[in-house]
Order: sequence, then structure tokens, then C-alpha cells
Amino acid sequence: MSCSIFLQDKGIDEVVLKAPGRAINKTVMIAKLLKRRIVGLHQITSIGSIDITDTWEPLEEGLLPLETTRHVSVITITLSRKELNMSSIG
Repeated sequence: MSCSIFLQDKGIDEVVLKAPGRAINKTVMIAKLLKRRIVGLHQITSIGSIDITDTWEPLEEGLLPLETTRHVSVITITLSRKELNMSSIG
């Protein structure tokens, strides 16, 4: 189901969109489309980052697993029909 159905028909007052890395652009576009489709939405946007650790198990016996840690940007967009916290930075 789409977010607009929840906000319009199901009576949900708030939707939170959260995306890491390369998905940030699509999430921002979705938020813009929702704001165009549903007039009067309030928005708070926050950005941050998370560390993601990838682990690979070796194919040969006797080798140690390989771990790498990536620092990934994250965006959180809160859309609400009700007025949100005005003191929030986003």
C-alpha cells in the first residue's frame, strides 16, 4: 500500500520515511510527491549516519573471516497531518 492511502483513507496521522545511502534521493522524491498529493502535510527532516559491518566467511579452511565497516548516511523524513514539533531543527 502507498503512504498516501494510509494518510488519506486509513486515518493514520504520521508516516516516517527512512533511507540509507543511495536510497536517499528516491526517498526525498517520494516525500515531495506525497506533499504535492496531500495538501497541508507537515515535515521534519533529520540526517545522520550509521556504521554497517559486512562479514565474509572464507571459502578455504584455516582462514579468518573478513570484516569491513562502512560509514553510511541516513535520512529520516517525518510527514504528518498534524503540526509537528516547531522547535525541531529539521
